[in-house]
Amino acid sequence: MPGREENRNLRQVLDDALAAGAADDPVAGLTAVVDWLRPDDVDNGEAQVLALCDRLEAGEETIRLGIGGLVFAAIERAQCVHALTEAGMPSDDGFLSGLSQRMGRRLLPDVDDPLDLGAIVRKVFWHKRDYQWLATVEEASWRRLLDLLGLNGKTLTGVPHELASSVRVLASHTSSLGLSPAVTHLLPRLDDLDSPMLSLPDHVRLYTQCFDDPELNAEELLDRALATLKRCRDSVLKLRADKHVHGTSLRLTTLSFRLLKQTERLELLLHLTEPVTKDFQAAAFTLLKEIVEAQNTRNHITRHIRDSADLLAYQVVEHAAKKGSKYITTTVKDYWRFFGASCLGGLIVAVFALFKLLSSKLDMSLAGEAFVYSINYSLCFVMIYLFGGALATKQPAMTANTIAKAMDGPGGQHALEQIAEMVVRVWRSQFISFAGNLIAAFPMALLLAELYRLAVGVPPAGPEKSQLLLADVHPWESGALFFAAVAGFFLFIAGLVSGYFDNRNLYRKLSVRIGSHPLLVKVAGPDRSKRVGKFVDKHGGALVGNVFLGFCLGTAGTFGVIFGLPFDIRHIAFSSANVGFALEGATVIPAASVIGEAALGVILIGFVNFLVSFGLMLNTAMASRHITLRENAEVLRILLRRVVRRPWDYFFPPRTAPSESP
Repeated sequence: MPGREENRNLRQVLDDALAAGAADDPVAGLTAVVDWLRPDDVDNGEAQVLALCDRLEAGEETIRLGIGGLVFAAIERAQCVHALTEAGMPSDDGFLSGLSQRMGRRLLPDVDDPLDLGAIVRKVFWHKRDYQWLATVEEASWRRLLDLLGLNGKTLTGVPHELASSVRVLASHTSSLGLSPAVTHLLPRLDDLDSPMLSLPDHVRLYTQCFDDPELNAEELLDRALATLKRCRDSVLKLRADKHVHGTSLRLTTLSFRLLKQTERLELLLHLTEPVTKDFQAAAFTLLKEIVEAQNTRNHITRHIRDSADLLAYQVVEHAAKKGSKYITTTVKDYWRFFGASCLGGLIVAVFALFKLLSSKLDMSLAGEAFVYSINYSLCFVMIYLFGGALATKQPAMTANTIAKAMDGPGGQHALEQIAEMVVRVWRSQFISFAGNLIAAFPMALLLAELYRLAVGVPPAGPEKSQLLLADVHPWESGALFFAAVAGFFLFIAGLVSGYFDNRNLYRKLSVRIGSHPLLVKVAGPDRSKRVGKFVDKHGGALVGNVFLGFCLGTAGTFGVIFGLPFDIRHIAFSSANVGFALEGATVIPAASVIGEAALGVILIGFVNFLVSFGLMLNTAMASRHITLRENAEVLRILLRRVVRRPWDYFFPPRTAPSESP
């Protein structure tokens, strides 16, 4: 509770606010009150609001009504349509356009129209973190404050012209956006005569007519408008729910987000027009928080980048998730099957590691070297995929998407136990994949090096090259761990590319168009053409992702040389094969300490590969589901409990599979 000095200061603030109102400057009066409400700690906004409520209750009614009058006076003369219909809505502008607008406003601020509601909100809530402390105030405290200020259904009469205009404008915007070709192409019945998108502006217009015509049944017309709005929202939700059937695009994802936000905002505004029968106060403080946040963050560059990344994450994650489940082992049979696939992957890696080692001896330009290395990596990854092998650290970029699907619990809640269970399964699958790659790649490299020595007379790696290969994986005397993080980042990007291509393939119906291409049908026949289309549908994203990853890994070292930067990549499977070639080519068997350091380096490289690629994609997946920091902490606690109670679950599957998979 506030002390005596604080009470005295609050009395002075209220007196100054009322004086500003008397001087026909209600905005200055509201600014003074908000300045007093603003806490030093953004997590403690509740205490200040409660202190203001206590003071208003203890004071005279004229003070309470006077402060409430400041709100009425500020809004009465404000131009509200733009703020009520656009503030807080996802922008129609592209990423670069939105970014340039924010940067431009930071360098050369706008000249505000003093009557614009958005400008008024920016002046009253001028601090960049005001939206954060507003969000900490409980609903009961807001209701108490609004009641004290006389802002409730009993005292409000009539509908301001700006609010009525906002309702009609937003209904028209929602209808226009919902009838755009991108939506009606996937939901063709939305442009029928009985379409909710088509009838929404009409029903809203009929309802707003009752503001001037008391003979009309306002309650019935409002219920009809809200029912039509609900049908519009259900159509958008169906569009999003069916994305696994028709795919999506970044444009469509942005459009559907904007449509949902517009329907939510329109419902709030409709509730504001009928304070007696609808929850006016809930709508009022929800709208206040949204508009303040929109104004506080309108120039935030990082916020814009994060929001754009979230949309991209949602687009990629939704379709890629179905392909990630095969990389997560559940049963003992799956576990050992994945081990066999990983051994096959390790054998193939050893062969292509030899090719890379031999190609490094060729006299090539930097561009030629980058191209040859890229083709070598790409062919390796494509062959591993086509032959059914598995490459450690390649899967996390796909499995994190599957975890995103496990986040969806009943009633829109996040299923934290399911998330934790899926993380355990991913870790377990990666452990056996590491083991399979290492067990196969290292001895296969020794065998290939010996066969090469017998065929050519010299080992593929001479003594100097052997020392260099061992030095490259040293855990602390080289940049191996940083280079492993670079490889992990590229693995993450390759996962995004793979999911993005699969999604675009489905949305653009690429496989169907390939299968029915006139020239392909003429050359190969209709049956073979359809098989080609099905192959692209099933494997296209993975192949594109593997080739993209190959070129990223193949050009990284060349990029570092060109720019004089310590920039390269390290991957666990290739590193283990290189250690095999180094040991075979050394004239003297290295000391046990050197071999131990190399082994530790390879293991740490694999751990960093996994940690970076999986961590980045998991963060992307969680961004697509708006997982909070508190929920993240709870998942971490669940995982730590599993470590204490059942640590073996992280390395070996249970003898009997769970009855239900997340």
